[in-house]
Amino acid sequence: MGIDMAQVGLPDLSVLTWILAALPVVLVLTLMMGFKMSGARAGVIAWLVAVAVAYFTFGGGIEVVANGTAKGLWTTIFVLFIIWASMYMYNIVDLTGSFKVIAATFTKLTNGNKMLQLLILGWAFPTFIQGVCGFGVPVAVATPLLIGLGFSPITSVITTLLGHSWGITFGSLGSSYSVLLSLSSVEAAPMAFWGSLFIAFGGFITGFCVLHNYGGFRAFKEGTVAVLFLSFVMGGALIATCLVSPNVGCFVAGGVGLIAGSFILPKFKAYRPAEDAAPMEEDPEIAGRSFVDAFSAYIILILVVFAIYLIGPIKNYLDQFQLGLPFTETTTAFGYMQESAEKYSALKILTTPGTLIVISCALAAAYYKSKGLLPQGAFRAAWKRTLGQSLGSTATIISMTMMAVLMTVGGLTTYLAYGIAVTTGELFPLLSPFIGILGGFVTSSGTSSNILFTGLQYEVATVLSISATIILSAQTAGASLSNSFSPGNAALGAGVSGLAGREGDILKVTVVYNILQGLLVGILAFILIKIGMGV
Repeated sequence: MGIDMAQVGLPDLSVLTWILAALPVVLVLTLMMGFKMSGARAGVIAWLVAVAVAYFTFGGGIEVVANGTAKGLWTTIFVLFIIWASMYMYNIVDLTGSFKVIAATFTKLTNGNKMLQLLILGWAFPTFIQGVCGFGVPVAVATPLLIGLGFSPITSVITTLLGHSWGITFGSLGSSYSVLLSLSSVEAAPMAFWGSLFIAFGGFITGFCVLHNYGGFRAFKEGTVAVLFLSFVMGGALIATCLVSPNVGCFVAGGVGLIAGSFILPKFKAYRPAEDAAPMEEDPEIAGRSFVDAFSAYIILILVVFAIYLIGPIKNYLDQFQLGLPFTETTTAFGYMQESAEKYSALKILTTPGTLIVISCALAAAYYKSKGLLPQGAFRAAWKRTLGQSLGSTATIISMTMMAVLMTVGGLTTYLAYGIAVTTGELFPLLSPFIGILGGFVTSSGTSSNILFTGLQYEVATVLSISATIILSAQTAGASLSNSFSPGNAALGAGVSGLAGREGDILKVTVVYNILQGLLVGILAFILIKIGMGV
């Protein structure tokens, strides 16, 4: 398959240039996973390499390098706001002793089964939150919750990274799905059906990845029934909803999963306590404490998010208040162009997730105080904890984002994707999800990955005379699932779990799951195209 690279403003395809374009990504993974270097240091080194490659190989020039780096710095504000706000909220909740109450309630609800607790709060709950408010919020909220329930920080963060990722295409009120329609000529109804089918399949794989991360293959014996049930319930709800209203597919799937997982699944024979099991004793320290009071911070967060995101007139009005930096148009020596922007990556001050978490935290603190649950000096104590927990991840996110955005502005990321497309030919469907994964890895966003590569995937499908709907479904499935593997999201998870500096340990696990997910999604796409589906 021949593509005139001059038309897209990139150097001619060659193995050497492709390797150089991939070097920042390979380097950051090698340093973090192989040499256990902190994300901050690895990110700075990878950014320097990206600067050199963009300047000398892709003809970026000083303006392109400065523009990409500055855009990266500005983009970090959005992510860091979420991390610091969610970490502070977690510490407020923890200081009230509420996690002991939440743990006791879910222990009773799930008959003391830790695996069910993990699947419900680490898979269904993040899916539910992702349905309305993505951008890392599900990871930032659910990870500390799992830690508070007694799960190890590393298990908690990997679980929520996996658990929230599968439904991203139809999460955040369908922002990723909308990109597929706006940047290609596919029809909405087939795209919603096939897209939801691929996403549901990704959710099925995700459930088993969560199980394996928790207890290895031994966990399959106990957890397979639960995963099959939740996969069927959430996947079925997603597909059915997307036939009517794709924008709320993830939200409905997560809600159904939460209800079914909490009230139906524990009644299955496999998860009922033995008849001769001793009754669970209540901890005297939390006797008489209300679950609603303990969980109120997260109830308030859900209500605040839904009130603002689901009531159109309110959100439209509040969205007017934006803060963004102006950036001029940039063009490389080869003609790769980035358009100018009056307010690049504008921060919607009153509706950005960080603001919603801050509002929710303030309301929750007031509620806890009214119930006599907030100890004296809690605000100062929570701030001291947050400061110590979040500084490491802040440095990581800044350096990683500078590298990632510079790769996008300089054309490196697009060049990598074209290289994959040109060399695979008829096997392209097998690797199509990995282009989505590449975009998600670099940008830490399924939506951004779709913005980057929908046009490319559609063009390749047209040239190969294969179903563009199936290919775009594979693209968006890969883009969604990649959110468990991107360094930016790993840094966010590390920041809210007290694992700053151990991002490499997180990525070392999620990279294996992400490769497996990508392969299985690619095989599904290949088979469906071979039998003539999606035309």
